[in-house]
Amino acid sequence: MSIPDLPKSTTLEGRSVLITGSNVGLGYSAALLSLQLGASPVYLAVRTTAKGDTARERLLADPVVKQKNPNAVVKVYQLDMSTWDGVTAFASKFKSDRKTAGERLDVAILNAGIANLNFELAPTGNEAVIQVNHFSTALLSLLLLPLLESSTTPEHTARLMIVTSESHGRVESLKACPPDDYNYLASLNDKKTFSTMDRYGLSKLLIIFFLRELSTRVSSDKVIINSVCPGMIKTELTRQVPWYAQPVVWILYTIMANPVEKGAACHVHAVATVAKESHGLWYEKMKLTPYGDIVTNQEGQKLQPRIWNETMEALEKAVPNVGANI
Repeated sequence: MSIPDLPKSTTLEGRSVLITGSNVGLGYSAALLSLQLGASPVYLAVRTTAKGDTARERLLADPVVKQKNPNAVVKVYQLDMSTWDGVTAFASKFKSDRKTAGERLDVAILNAGIANLNFELAPTGNEAVIQVNHFSTALLSLLLLPLLESSTTPEHTARLMIVTSESHGRVESLKACPPDDYNYLASLNDKKTFSTMDRYGLSKLLIIFFLRELSTRVSSDKVIINSVCPGMIKTELTRQVPWYAQPVVWILYTIMANPVEKGAACHVHAVATVAKESHGLWYEKMKLTPYGDIVTNQEGQKLQPRIWNETMEALEKAVPNVGANI
C-alpha cells in the first residue's frame, strides 16, 4: 500500500519540534520535512552528539530548507534510551534550556527504537528492546508532558506522537492476560522468553497499551497524543540482519517498502494534519486504522491496565513520583 502525499496546506510554520532518533532514517527525514514545512527550532535527540552535529549541518544545508526556512534553528541533544539516567539527564537539560530561553515545545515525535536479533540486557537490567521501545519511551513521555501542556495555546494544542508498528497485531507471546502472581514485564528479562520474531512487535504492543491508557488520563485539550506506523520503510532498522538474510530483506524492500521520505510524511501528518479526533488512536500510512484485536478485545481490556500498572511501578522505582500528576 502506497502512502499518499501530505495535503498541500500542511505546515509547521513557527512550531518547535523535538524528534528522537533523528540523525538517520525516519527521524532524520522527519526533521528535514519539518524544517521544509517551516518548523523552528527543531531539536535532534540522538545517542551520539557527533552524529547529531553532522545531521544538523546536512539539514541546514538542504536547498529547500535554505530557501523556505532560511533562519531555521536546529539544536542537538544527547539521549541514551538504553539507561534511566540517559533519559532523565536529557529531559532535565532539555526542559531547563527551554525555561532559560523562554521557549515552548509544540511537538514531540518519539521515533527512536531498536530491533535486536539476539537477547541483550540493557544497563538497567531490562531486556534491551523492551527498555528502549517501551520503558524509556514511556518515561520520556511522562517527563515531557508538563512542558508540552504548558506550551499549549488557544491557537495550537501541543502534540505527543509515538511511532509504533503494525507488528503489534501479530504478537504471539501475549494473547491473554498473564496470571496475577508475577510481574509480566519483569519476566521478559529472562532469556527464555526472547523470540527474535516476536520481541519487536511485543515492545510496540506494550507502548500502545501505555499510550492508550495515558490518553485517557490526559485531556486532548492539553496535549493531543497519538500513534503512527508508516509501514515498511527503507531504513537502517534492519542493519543487524545477517548477510545471508539480506537478499530476502532486499526483495521485501523492493516489493513492499516505501521510501523514507514517505514514512516521514506519516510522522508529520500525525502532528500537523489530524487534530483532537486522533487522541489515543493509531494511524497506519496516514489512515486511521483499528488497533490489532489483542489491543481492543476482552483480553486487551485486561491487559491495558495491567501493563500500565507494571510500567508505572518500574518507572516510579527509576524516577520517584514521575507519575504523580497523571
